Amino acid sequence: MQIEGFTPEPLAQAATASAPSKAQDEAKLKEACQQLESVFLNQMLAQMRKCAGGEGGGLLGGGQGEQMFQGMLDQERAKVWSQDGGVGLASILFEQMKGQQL
Repeated sequence: MQIEGFTPEPLAQAATASAPSKAQDEAKLKEACQQLESVFLNQMLAQMRKCAGGEGGGLLGGGQGEQMFQGMLDQERAKVWSQDGGVGLASILFEQMKGQQL
C-alpha cells in the first residue's frame, strides 16, 4: 500500500544518523576500561599505603585531613596513570570486550 506524499527515505536516513557509529562505541568502551583500571589502581595504592604503615606521622603529622588528602592524591595518580597506559589492564579488557560488542 502506497500512501500519497510519503516516501521511506527520510526514515531510513534518520535511523542511520541516530545510530552510534562503531568508532563512538569503541571510544566509550575504551573510556570505561580506563575508568575501571583507575579504580583498580586507586585501591591498589590505598592498600599499599595501608600495608606500609603510611597512616600516621606523615608529612602533615597524620590525622583525618591528611588521610583525605592522601586519598584524593591516590585517586588522581591512579586516574593519570591509567590514562598513560597504566599496568595494561584497560587495554586487555578493551581487546577482550571489543570482540563481544553487538
